Amino acid sequence: QWIEQRRLSLVYPNPEPPYGVENGRWIEINLFEQTIAVYNDHKMVYASLVTTGSAEFFTRPGLFQIWIKLATTSMRGGDEGDEYWLEDVLWTMYFDDARGLHAEYWHDHLGYRSSHGCVNLAFADADWLFEWADVGDWVYVWDPSGLTPVEPYLFTHLIPPPMPRAFDT
Repeated sequence: QWIEQRRLSLVYPNPEPPYGVENGRWIEINLFEQTIAVYNDHKMVYASLVTTGSAEFFTRPGLFQIWIKLATTSMRGGDEGDEYWLEDVLWTMYFDDARGLHAEYWHDHLGYRSSHGCVNLAFADADWLFEWADVGDWVYVWDPSGLTPVEPYLFTHLIPPPMPRAFDT
């Protein structure tokens, strides 16, 4: 029996790190499959479903590093008519300016694109990842379908979050 692709997500383990990662430790986001795979010492140690950016607010492919970790934070953004304000977003790790990995409590459709560019995770997955990851760890975002734009000029509406106070880290 056949299953529609939109109802199925696969993780393809790949122990070879992306170009530029030399320590064998990285987080891989597959935009087509809507999955996350976490690698340590060239071995996949965790995998799950995610929700990434919608067509309008897509998650940019590339190789990034986690630049800050926040146990809890508030988020706001969007364009006129599509604004959002979220309080107490748990286990946030920013990796591409204002895009981050974090827990989500405002929807229940992991495995489908619908965020404003961030990578949304279930609570248990976000907690695990937050404990595992360090500032400076690599995040590799890719789209094997090649349909996600990569041009930086398309991201001018995003503003990085303010730098945290010392007690936020």
